[in-house]
Amino acid sequence: MKTFTFILSTLVMGGLSTAYAQDSAPVSLNQLWKSDTLLRTPESVLYDPQGKRLFVANINKVNVENPDSDGFISVLSTDGKIKTLKWTTGLNDPKGMGILKNSLFVADLKDLVEIDLKTGSIIKRYPAVNSVMLNDVSVSPKGEVFVSDSRGHKLYRYADGNMEMFLDDPNLQGPNGVFAEKDQLIVASAGSGNLWKMDYNTKKYTSWAMANKTADGILRYGDDYLISCWHGEVYYVKPDGKVWKLIDSKDPQVNTADFGYIPQSKTVLIPNFYKNTVTAYEIKK
Repeated sequence: MKTFTFILSTLVMGGLSTAYAQDSAPVSLNQLWKSDTLLRTPESVLYDPQGKRLFVANINKVNVENPDSDGFISVLSTDGKIKTLKWTTGLNDPKGMGILKNSLFVADLKDLVEIDLKTGSIIKRYPAVNSVMLNDVSVSPKGEVFVSDSRGHKLYRYADGNMEMFLDDPNLQGPNGVFAEKDQLIVASAGSGNLWKMDYNTKKYTSWAMANKTADGILRYGDDYLISCWHGEVYYVKPDGKVWKLIDSKDPQVNTADFGYIPQSKTVLIPNFYKNTVTAYEIKK
């Protein structure tokens, strides 16, 4: 059977983002399971390799202007069963998460919150001074925790108990997803869909690929990347900037927020936000 390649082009903030159709993509995403709907506005999922479990950050009622403390972290099994619905409570609008040593770090509106991995108890809150809405979290190979402020156009860095401003730059256009690699920080712009590669030392950055507006989560798959866009898209991106769209669920309004990954089973874990579910997909070549 002959395979036809269609090219999808979308005008994004004055730039042209080209995505190749799913039937020509190097991989596909095949659904494995979907969680119960007891979750409340799940924004991100993180796999805990120590505990072989999934953490889900639940915003609950979205309230950026007035912190409401109704957010919580859930624990799920790797097959999607809810083990503990409210493992950590008293959060505001929890979003991105990362694990460093024995702690879970969560971006919680204007604070980076450190949580004990064993008990789920909050250890400490680290205020991000002058932040507006913290969003994603990524732990670098050096043990630094990078946090994005998507509404404040800022990036923060936590290390050795200290939280500091890393970069304040409106040209980042709503930095959402962050992914800290050894030699560079990858940042996804929610405002434009730009995928930036940033040098840690000079803090200079360049756009190497385009996803779409509401660009959210970033995952590494071999030498390649997966990018989620909150409004209902998942893209597969090559290092040379070539992009394929794997999921488009905008019309049924199934959001694809900040996703997680289980490397052993090649499972992508996508929080569906307003649907109050997490959907798992197997990556197939």
